[in-house]
Amino acid sequence: MTPHLRRIVHSLCAGLSVLLFTLSAMAQEGTVIRNVNLRSDPSIANPPIRLLSPAEKLTLIDARTTNGYYHVKTQDGIEGWAWGKNLKVVTALEKTSTFGATIVGTSTSATAISTNWEKPDPVTSDFQTEDGTCGAAGSGADTPTNLRKNRTDVPSGYHEVPFSVIATLAYPRPAPTQRIKWSSQQLDEIKPYEGAAVSVVGYVAAVKVEGKESTNCGWTKPSEVDWHIPLVAQAGQGEADAVVVETTPRIRASHPKWTVTVMNQHKANQTPVRISGWLMFDPDHPNHLGRYRTTLWEIHPITKMEVSVNGQWVDLDQ
Repeated sequence: MTPHLRRIVHSLCAGLSVLLFTLSAMAQEGTVIRNVNLRSDPSIANPPIRLLSPAEKLTLIDARTTNGYYHVKTQDGIEGWAWGKNLKVVTALEKTSTFGATIVGTSTSATAISTNWEKPDPVTSDFQTEDGTCGAAGSGADTPTNLRKNRTDVPSGYHEVPFSVIATLAYPRPAPTQRIKWSSQQLDEIKPYEGAAVSVVGYVAAVKVEGKESTNCGWTKPSEVDWHIPLVAQAGQGEADAVVVETTPRIRASHPKWTVTVMNQHKANQTPVRISGWLMFDPDHPNHLGRYRTTLWEIHPITKMEVSVNGQWVDLDQ
């Protein structure tokens, strides 16, 4: 190798090292996507500190892995190590976005919901509170619907679609209010779309803390029930024009800044919000059409909420 060529190779290697270090330094946040133990060191030699559940947010102390583990800190300040394959790591670059644009690396824009988008099977888990344990299927008869409402997996990215795409998406009419009573033909009508990870921009029309539902085993405390949020395309529209989006206690447990007070503030201020989560069909409320919603399609559960601040999208967790 000639001296000139050697200098070129050394320059390229140095540049690559800087790039790799920069990309590593940008990795700041992780989300648990599968149950994983928080450990005192990057091994299984010692007992775990505690179990981390899907949707929990972690701060990365070091963006590089050691033996496949990330050095992390939980939201309550506990440091430890978590197996990297059970986390979704988000970089600072991925979190940058402007109002109306997509999130680089984690979102794509679309004018329709593609039948080719990935629609993974729901990952579910039991929900434990002071009142006991509620299983993934809740306590009702419509198990297939409850399992979708209670999913705890968090998408690695979202397809941003116009409000009208969800509001006008087709579905079988009429159809029984319980999915378990649907025909295979009716199920086939929603199968190409249900379970896609989507984002939609709109305005909060109301925030309603749900009451007793089979989804959450009939529990009624605010921390144990879904929050029903009618989202509208234009500020000032009523619920009749809304697409319903819902938070669930299983997901909300990892988002302490998601509060009714905060959401009502954004409602009062008519702040644009971007809601992300799993597209789901809820057959239970056809009597609400034209009064409290415009479609039976929902984003349920919500896995990410952002608000517009000075023309930029800011994660509600921040």
